[in-house]
Amino acid sequence: MTARHPFVIAIAALTLVAFESGARAEPTKTVAVDCSAGETIAKALTLGDERKPLLVQISGTCSEHLLIDRNDVTLAAGAPGATISGPDPAIDVIKVIASRVAIEGLTVTGGRNGITADSAPGLIVRNATVRGTGRNGITYARGASGMVDGCTVANNARDGVSVDAASATVINSQITQNGRMGVGLFTNSSARIGVDNANAAAGNVISANASNGIHIIFGSGAVIGMNEITGNGTSAAPGNLRIGINLASASADIVGGNTISGNAGTGINLTRSSAIIGDANFGLTTVNTITGNGNPASQGGIFAFIDSSLSIRDAVISNNVGFGLVLSLKSAAQLMSSTIQTNLPAGLAPGDGIRLVFGSGLFLAAPNSTVTANTGWGLNCTDGESSVINTIFLTLGGNTLGGVSPRCTGF
Repeated sequence: MTARHPFVIAIAALTLVAFESGARAEPTKTVAVDCSAGETIAKALTLGDERKPLLVQISGTCSEHLLIDRNDVTLAAGAPGATISGPDPAIDVIKVIASRVAIEGLTVTGGRNGITADSAPGLIVRNATVRGTGRNGITYARGASGMVDGCTVANNARDGVSVDAASATVINSQITQNGRMGVGLFTNSSARIGVDNANAAAGNVISANASNGIHIIFGSGAVIGMNEITGNGTSAAPGNLRIGINLASASADIVGGNTISGNAGTGINLTRSSAIIGDANFGLTTVNTITGNGNPASQGGIFAFIDSSLSIRDAVISNNVGFGLVLSLKSAAQLMSSTIQTNLPAGLAPGDGIRLVFGSGLFLAAPNSTVTANTGWGLNCTDGESSVINTIFLTLGGNTLGGVSPRCTGF
């Protein structure tokens, strides 16, 4: 047997102790800040070695604006009711330009935007309340990324959560009564809304926002699942679309488990966009319920406009104003295993279950879709350029004007 040198044995033992004790991990400096005693978070952010993690535990109400420009900072509530209030309406309350920052358990109010990640990767906002800001509640911008988890984002003057040229995951949160959008995606952004990064259900309540519940535009895309998107469009101001989910030059995978109901305008609206409604690849339910949406000026359950495309499965589309599903201006859809029923008239719209307009096309596939008890046609083609195929995969009954209108022909 070969003898080992005592120095080698000592080094091996020290290495094992270091590994088991976690001695290689960088220690976190913890600072307590009591704003009721005149202490400030800004001062705490200057303490310790900036190369190492910093935890700031906050109590009281702090009236200040913060720029977080060092990595691995956590701002956390050290006592119930811990609040950061921004006194200047022209300045964001918390602006993050560093990596791996977390804001946990705090209330953030006042200022311009409540919390902004500007080119900052990995901002996590968890179990926080962001309310009463002068613009957006939480903003990810210019390449930023992160997660909003378990938060209440309410009563902000503009959008609840805004993602602009950035990416974010929004889960387990209530986003309500904001002055414009609940969640907005702008300029080639991406988001997961209600589905976490492991594809598990983590739905949000997105309700009573003045304009659209979810707004996706300018090349952006989203995965949307397990949410309640209800009662949005509370303001009838000119220009407000008041839609549950709105896409313009964008795409969405509306996985399943969403209830899109009672929105003042259309439930799901697409313009030059594409969407999958009901996707079995996530292992979640594929059923989306789109019910009770619309008004005479913004009608229907689902409206696809100007070269939009849809794949719809397992949808329940009912009691919407004007129609259930409309494809317009060369839009196309595949429909299977869905229920379209009891949709209602509005103005000149008789309440068709499905309507094809201006050269649009519908491909029906098994399993059958059921279209019943609508106040107009079950399936209505309004012009000779629109086409449908495989009507054998429709189960029709009780539609007031009839099953399939005479203009509906094959491709």
